[in-house]
Amino acid sequence: MTAVFEPERDEVVLVLAAALSDSVLRRVSNSTVFVRGETCAASGAVEVASEELGTTPTIRAIVVGSEPYRTEVWIHEGVPGGDCTCAHAQDGSFCKHQVALALVWRERLIGAVSSIDEEGGQKGHAGVRHAQTELERRETLKDFLHGRSAAVLADRLLDLADRDDAISRELHQWRKLTEEPHDIADLKALVTDIMSSGTDYITWREGYGYTRRAEAVLPLLAQTRERDPTMAFVISLHAMRRGWAVLMQADDSDGDIGGLIKAIGAEWVTALEQAGPQPAAFGDTYLQLVLEDPFGCFDSARAEAAMGAAALGRYRSAIAARWRAAKDAVLAARAEHAAQVAKAEASRKRAPHLSRDTERDVRLWTLERLHLQQLEAAGDIDGALAVMREDMSEQGSYHQGTAFLEKHGRLSEAFANAQQGYEAFPGDAGLQEDLLRCYDRDGQVHEAFVLRRKRFDDAPSVDRYNAVVKAGAADGQDADALRAELQAVLVKREDQALVQNGTRPTHWRPGAPRRANATCRCGRRCS
Repeated sequence: MTAVFEPERDEVVLVLAAALSDSVLRRVSNSTVFVRGETCAASGAVEVASEELGTTPTIRAIVVGSEPYRTEVWIHEGVPGGDCTCAHAQDGSFCKHQVALALVWRERLIGAVSSIDEEGGQKGHAGVRHAQTELERRETLKDFLHGRSAAVLADRLLDLADRDDAISRELHQWRKLTEEPHDIADLKALVTDIMSSGTDYITWREGYGYTRRAEAVLPLLAQTRERDPTMAFVISLHAMRRGWAVLMQADDSDGDIGGLIKAIGAEWVTALEQAGPQPAAFGDTYLQLVLEDPFGCFDSARAEAAMGAAALGRYRSAIAARWRAAKDAVLAARAEHAAQVAKAEASRKRAPHLSRDTERDVRLWTLERLHLQQLEAAGDIDGALAVMREDMSEQGSYHQGTAFLEKHGRLSEAFANAQQGYEAFPGDAGLQEDLLRCYDRDGQVHEAFVLRRKRFDDAPSVDRYNAVVKAGAADGQDADALRAELQAVLVKREDQALVQNGTRPTHWRPGAPRRANATCRCGRRCS
């Protein structure tokens, strides 16, 4: 069957293919992942299941790797995205399987239009020709360069380097990388040079270019790790910290720099695993690293499993000491404020407000979170509970304790904690939900009904109305009488709202007969 040339459709197809160009796919993944994706696509591992060119063009496939992965790629507003069942994609990363599927999709899209040109002989649409040209330019240039001799290419690169400082810098970095320096000071200097931004601030538009240049650090780290994991462990940590410094002076809205830092973090963890257990003093270094980490740049569970018992023990004791100091500072501030309030009341003066130190509070919250994580990981559940219960002055402490006890199967304690929280803060909706969950779990239907009824009376809503009716049925309440009571609450609330708005309430309600010739709200007599 002869293909039909459809200018509008085929221009859209080629625009979609352009959205899957090599440069775009490198940007949404990274150079390393892109190369792996190319290899995966070339191996024939992609088995396309479905393809649709709708509002959000999408292709789905099974990509065979160490196991079959369900992979999906789409294009939304000109930008590719996707999903995959592999572990690498679970945090939202664009994995090699998605790259492979995107490359296969691009070939399918280009092939569809090419076949139309060959069979239909229609070549006149300028937009299609232009899109095809853009897609083919890179391959044409690639073929041309591969056909030149090494001497010609070297002279041309030197000429470009003389005219462009950025190219000169990258070529010098390339030279240093091929020399594979073995001295740790030289390696650190090279990493610093590669990771340097060369500017005080990286704008959003400059972020991609910086990331592409700085990605040269990844093969350096991998090569060093293969030769000396201990040295790579030190150098990767240096690279990660350099990345953090750059991130603090950049607009990384697209996440390019953050993605590079996570790739460096993965190298660091792998080097740590290969280097083996660390001395106890590393526990202090690791705590500082965790506190500096701006967004979870490395897998902390893998790192803690690899650092060894001595370093892990020091890390946990360091957290406990730092938490204790931060907690004591907060408690001392509260005690001082309480004394000031008592003094003010005794002299009949206005009590001072408790001034909040946001930085101190955030530091305490971070340390307490880390401390609890380590206590739980060590199996010290009672120790974690003691930390949570040290200060029960806020609703969140009770909520946290109930959830923690439920998680570890200590349901009777969770029930008691939920009751204490409700008694301390009876108006808190979250603590009410905790207690209701315990009531429902223990089959205390009457208590659950009473609390749900109170919640409805305090703040009526459709959801709470339905919850009370359901709870009443379980408790054996008279359904009609209960509905009448609930509706009376709604009527009273409505009348109160009308009075507050300056409107005289009417006693007629939907479903009730209106008195003949009664005066309606509109001011006329309506039947």
